[in-house]
Amino acid sequence: MRTKSFFLFLTAIFFILAAVRINAQPLVNQNDIKFESPAIATLVGQDGLIMRTVDGGTTWDIQNTGITNVLNAMDYIQYEGPAMQIISIQIAVGENGIVVKSADNGATWELKTSLTSENLNDIVIFSPELMFICGDNGTLYRSVNLGESFESIDLMTTTKLNSITFAEPKNTVTSIVAVLAGDNGKLYGTINTNDWFELTTGTTENILAVSFMGSNILATGTNGLVLKSADFGWNWAPVVSGTSLNIYDVKFLSMTTAIASSENGLILRSEDAGDTWTAITTPVVADLFAVNFANENIGISIGSEGTEIYSIDGGITWLTGITSNVNPADKKFDAKLSQNYPNPFNPSTVINYFIPDNSTVSIKIYDMTGREVRTLVNSYQAPGSYSVKFDAANLSSGIYFYVLRANTGKNEITKTMRMILTK
Repeated sequence: MRTKSFFLFLTAIFFILAAVRINAQPLVNQNDIKFESPAIATLVGQDGLIMRTVDGGTTWDIQNTGITNVLNAMDYIQYEGPAMQIISIQIAVGENGIVVKSADNGATWELKTSLTSENLNDIVIFSPELMFICGDNGTLYRSVNLGESFESIDLMTTTKLNSITFAEPKNTVTSIVAVLAGDNGKLYGTINTNDWFELTTGTTENILAVSFMGSNILATGTNGLVLKSADFGWNWAPVVSGTSLNIYDVKFLSMTTAIASSENGLILRSEDAGDTWTAITTPVVADLFAVNFANENIGISIGSEGTEIYSIDGGITWLTGITSNVNPADKKFDAKLSQNYPNPFNPSTVINYFIPDNSTVSIKIYDMTGREVRTLVNSYQAPGSYSVKFDAANLSSGIYFYVLRANTGKNEITKTMRMILTK
């Protein structure tokens, strides 16, 4: 009798826990995730799902969008407004051309428009003055006012367009600044964000994701496809991924480290900018539709039936839950790195940054190949605003990257910006 009662007790506990899981996080497909800081991230998915965490994924709050359309992608931008106020904007896109926008960190969402009956698959906000949305049947839209209005761009194709990625402003008139990926091996590039042209890939596999870092671009897709370009997208070569599974997403964590998510819970990791890949077994077998990292350590991958897995070591190991990814008390820790001024510059420029807590701080300069060319800061700093001058008199013209790393001991954040040296 005691055995039966104990069994019933365990059964009750199981259903209670299951109910808590369902109520807290619906077991529907989750399709895209973006970080605002190591603690704050937003994900979107099936049935109009939008969830937000402010403690690194320990807890998630469901946000009310008022829609049931599948949301395929979202992006976020924070910038300084005319009156020096900080403006935060989130925009999500999805099924049947839907576009929803929030200006209050997801507390409320406004249905901006239903642009088309075509499904929208990706959105990239490059700046307050430039964003793109791509979708099925060759759909491509541009907005110069953060989604208040749109213009259609005709690519003269009916290809399903899946993903778009941006570089920083070009340093010559021949540099590709954005790449658009689609089914049947289609990639498109632009040097001016107005005119797009097809790139030669040598594959007919569906390309599902692209990621830009420096002069390197990675593209992943069906049947284990990985393509790499080391010259801004002009030339592409296949890379051995070691899997025949569909690779749904790929992200650069740094100039050299990249992570890709795929079917059956498989994560791929590269430490040489995508030339070779290591398969990493995770504790799930669900399809992982998206992966993203707040910095070189903290990341989340999401997928089918409400799956979320977490990494705090740059994607080397993964957990199904997290209890102390980021301390909620530290959730406002968000070092700020400003665009260097002037930019372009010759031969010197000033970099401004803000540290909100006592931190070990480094600022390093890298060239297009990922080679470190200068260390500007490497010290322990108190909270406050700082400036550092970068003199590039002995360097050649081109695009360079400056990377801020700040570590409080509890929390770490990495910020990367690009700058242009012209001589």
